[in-house]
Amino acid sequence: MKRAATPISLVFLLVTGCGAATPPDADAAFREIQVHEATIAHNGGEAERCEPDAPCPARDALCEAADALCAVAETLEDADADARCALAQRRCAR
Repeated sequence: MKRAATPISLVFLLVTGCGAATPPDADAAFREIQVHEATIAHNGGEAERCEPDAPCPARDALCEAADALCAVAETLEDADADARCALAQRRCAR
């Protein structure tokens, strides 16, 4: 004779098997954002002195850090992280 699944076991299966992925560790994500902010700050002064159409390694590094910061911010769905992304994008101003 087959044994029918109990309603509670079906609920448990749905909750554990169909749940969303766990969110990233917010503390680690904000530490990563701070690392990118430090890179942006380090390269900011030199990038501002670059000619608009001239090659500029500092601007490239700044913009790469801004892109990486925004990628982390997108995973958080946090207003502070979004504001940091917007500021980083303004600093890049490609």
